[in-house]
Amino acid sequence: MRLGFQSGWHAGGRRAWFAMAVVLAGSGLGCMAVVIDRIVATVNRHAILESEWEEAVGFECLLNGRPLKDVTPGDRRQTLERLIDQELMAEQMRASSFVPATPEEIAGRVRELRQTVAAWKTDDGWRAALAGYGLTEEDVEERTAVQVNLLRYLDLRFRQEIRIDPRRIENYYREQLLPQLRKAGAPEPPLQQVAPTIEQLLVEQRLNELQSQWARTLRLQAEILVR
Repeated sequence: MRLGFQSGWHAGGRRAWFAMAVVLAGSGLGCMAVVIDRIVATVNRHAILESEWEEAVGFECLLNGRPLKDVTPGDRRQTLERLIDQELMAEQMRASSFVPATPEEIAGRVRELRQTVAAWKTDDGWRAALAGYGLTEEDVEERTAVQVNLLRYLDLRFRQEIRIDPRRIENYYREQLLPQLRKAGAPEPPLQQVAPTIEQLLVEQRLNELQSQWARTLRLQAEILVR
């Protein structure tokens, strides 16, 4: 599924601080406050801040092993569009009885992430990687929580509705998997052996389709302003 999700669970404090800074700047205490952020989009009057956008870009690059210098303006805009979709979905989560992941679960996911790159397994290597992407450990925890919570919510909402026809599994095996294996000169496992893996792949593809359809529906019902 698409990554880089923006959470409605963790952004409230940052938004409140931004609003307070604006109020102070317009009051007699303005000399004591500095506005350090700006709004780049609003979703049903919920602000997405520039710092959140930058954080999401950095996190996506971290996950994909992509240098920040390679990010294009188009890439950045796509990340902002994902943040908008994720804010819309977060609104639905907040209005439901969904139970978010615990801090312990999130910490476990971060530990799993750190195991994917040898240099990240040491604290010094991990901190160096985060600094290179302009991230803090708290940023990564928040972004990981966004992903875990949204993927879990989407599973609860859509997965039970998905049924994969056995003929689709066989078609994928014959039309996609076998040609790829033959091109690579790899052994050809029997359909029975790989059918569960193919089914899972097709389920994930369908989840992505349902997520995209749902996001489009939510956008039609929302008030969105990109600045």
